[in-house]
Amino acid sequence: MTKYLLDTNVVMRFCNASDVQHRLATNAVAHLLAQEDECLLTAQVLVEFWVVATRPIAVNGLGWTVEQARSTIDQLIDRFPLLESLRKFSQLG
Repeated sequence: MTKYLLDTNVVMRFCNASDVQHRLATNAVAHLLAQEDECLLTAQVLVEFWVVATRPIAVNGLGWTVEQARSTIDQLIDRFPLLESLRKFSQLG
């Protein structure tokens, strides 16, 4: 099993069904999971997700409500393990 750190851009596209690359991101993550690989998140990725998700559309955000962003983050945390530090990621081998 290989472990992958999900980048914020992948997470944004994975969670935003209206993104033109949503299907690509979803298929990529699904492919990794089907191979029994592990997709990981970090607190930094979740913070970056929150900032973009709750930023108004007029300034390059998604314009989501706090509740919608929080619900999506909760779903991400339920689905993907949270890596406590990148130092641990480099030791996973």
